Amino acid sequence: MSITPKPPSQKGVPSAGGGGCRSPRKIKFRNPRHFVTPPSGKGALAALFLILCLLFLSSCSRISVQTEYFFTMDTFAESTVITKISETGKEANAKIQEICEEIESRISNTIETSEIYQLNKFYLTEVFRVDVSPAIYGLSQETAGLLETAKYMQEQTKGAYNPCLGEIIDLWDINNKEENFEHKLPEKEDFYPALERAWDINYEIKHNDSYYFIESDGIPKIDLGGIGKGYALDKISDYLVEEGIPNALISFGSSVLAAGKNKDGNLWTVGLKDPINPDGEICGYINAADKFISVSGGYERFITIVDPDTGNKYNYCHIIDPQTGYPVDNDLLCVVVVMDSQSALQTKERREKFINNGAVSDALSTALYVIGKEKALNFYNASSLDFEMILFVKDESLSKGYDIIPTNVMFTEIE
Repeated sequence: MSITPKPPSQKGVPSAGGGGCRSPRKIKFRNPRHFVTPPSGKGALAALFLILCLLFLSSCSRISVQTEYFFTMDTFAESTVITKISETGKEANAKIQEICEEIESRISNTIETSEIYQLNKFYLTEVFRVDVSPAIYGLSQETAGLLETAKYMQEQTKGAYNPCLGEIIDLWDINNKEENFEHKLPEKEDFYPALERAWDINYEIKHNDSYYFIESDGIPKIDLGGIGKGYALDKISDYLVEEGIPNALISFGSSVLAAGKNKDGNLWTVGLKDPINPDGEICGYINAADKFISVSGGYERFITIVDPDTGNKYNYCHIIDPQTGYPVDNDLLCVVVVMDSQSALQTKERREKFINNGAVSDALSTALYVIGKEKALNFYNASSLDFEMILFVKDESLSKGYDIIPTNVMFTEIE
């Protein structure tokens, strides 16, 4: 017997909001640009000398902007790197794509040779075959580090972010992209035991002289979809710092690294899609330098399920609430989290504060979306994590269908 359907409050594919016009909302624009005017010369010779100097400086300050588009981690990615030499930018873009491919090959839940796939396979076989508790599985140092970060975020968010929801995600067939695939509600006899396992799992990352390993008392099925893109941005940020490249913009759609400044020396402008009408509509933008920007919401990825009793069709978002095991359905349309990133221009001591912020911001945006508006605001006020956020809150009394609650973010709303 299937579990009880819970029709989401927002049915059908999101449609465009109505009209309405308010002036743009601007939130604390810091770091104003300063312009310096050079002194004017006297006489024709001085003027000529000034012009020659300016031409020389202009030729010395020429920059190269190299942009590449590629597909990775189940999404389209864009990489823009600003350097003085074009070949340096091209090499950096090639390396960034290589970093993404390596990470996907390690942490994918669907690539059969990945560490996470093999780890999940181990727990579905060896734990039952070998009478050993806890079960132990070896890992690379990189993957072990990501799992440690995932566990840290699970603890920080009190379970609102949970990397052990693989079984529940599979029961909803959220990652099934087969054409004409018919999604169904999970069966009760599978759903509730899987949910209990997701709650009860406790794992530790340890290491000895030879290797890193995960030690677990439960039977986890790891899914790092809520943290993987942010983790990839961390590794790309590491690479840019190592190569001394301060200016770049890397986007995976829902996760962005805005490093340094754009080609004009200004802050990067990152547009945010309208959560009611995401097909090309921009509802606002963030101005950012050395920031990670992570977005979580259910307005673009969802599954459609037919209620077996009524025949009605309902859209369920792809993000699971770890407490209920159901797709998230609350008063939020989406959440944006902004955190500092490291830069090649920062001191080593400062950079060390931001090393894992890409992964943290990714997991945090998921968790805040799960818990809803009030709890998200309470978390922001009480948390030791250093972040800013923008909440897109459902509000049918407004013509566009939602309100926007930003904290200390350089954000401009477009209406």
